[in-house]
Amino acid sequence: KRGRGPIFVAFDLLYTDSRPLISRPLAERRARLLGAGLGSRILAVPEHLDDDGEPFLEVVAEYGLEGIVAKRREGRYVPGARTADWLKSHVTPRADVVVGGLVVDEHRGARTVLCGLRSEDGAITFAGDAYVPPYLGEWLDVATRDFAVHPSPFVTPVALREGLRFLRPRLVAIVEYAGLENGELRDARFRGLRLDGHLDDCRREDPVDVPSYPPHAGSDRPRLIVLNSLPFPVS
Repeated sequence: KRGRGPIFVAFDLLYTDSRPLISRPLAERRARLLGAGLGSRILAVPEHLDDDGEPFLEVVAEYGLEGIVAKRREGRYVPGARTADWLKSHVTPRADVVVGGLVVDEHRGARTVLCGLRSEDGAITFAGDAYVPPYLGEWLDVATRDFAVHPSPFVTPVALREGLRFLRPRLVAIVEYAGLENGELRDARFRGLRLDGHLDDCRREDPVDVPSYPPHAGSDRPRLIVLNSLPFPVS
């Protein structure tokens, strides 16, 4: 909040008493973190929810937040790698995509990113356009300036248009989208570049079926525990 300054939020404990804990289960690391008494005016240790996450995601959506992360209790911490022990659930679907091109409309000052996804053989297929918010436009121009290339990095056809420049497939972007239509992202919106992204992460993901439970109602609905864990009241 304005005037309160930055707050460090600690979700995990990787070292204690000069000893690494990354090989220990998450449940043990979290117990040590919660028992360390680290909470202060500038440091928050959020609680976690040992329950069905679906109604919790509903509450997060009501607050206009991005989503939640589900972590396996027995999971180990693997530095610098993504594992199936952590699953992100976004209120609005998100995807990591290869930045294969940029279209700049000089008349309107609008920009769109050409999105790509990698196939099993490493080829990059066109996956649709993503709208770039105006406040990110000039920044994205600078970030992609040294990646211009010809011809197209996509193995599938891309409609040529004025202001289009193809880019070497080295950058990974985060996009939000409303759904898929004919294999392409629909109503996609560029959110930023993923500095820790890898091209191998930019693959088409199939939905995973998970058990569904009746929604919570009334007082037994899960609290928004992240906000309640902050070291100041949230109105």
